[in-house]
Amino acid sequence: MAEKFHAYCFDKDGYYGPYVTLTGPEEVFNYCELQKHLHHEIRVIVPDDDAIVVQVVQGQYIFPEEWKRFNTNQS
Repeated sequence: MAEKFHAYCFDKDGYYGPYVTLTGPEEVFNYCELQKHLHHEIRVIVPDDDAIVVQVVQGQYIFPEEWKRFNTNQS
């Protein structure tokens, strides 16, 4: 069974809506790619311990380090 993640989208004031449940790394990546220019920040966590596994700020990957290669100059 694939691991589940929760994705939260934040506005510039730090407010966020309900989480979206994502299954597996590919779904997490696709979601971030679709949403990264629509929201100020995206945080994807492991729901069991609230550990952040992906963070995107102003369209740029901050974490994990390996995903920074997907950053572009577009914001």
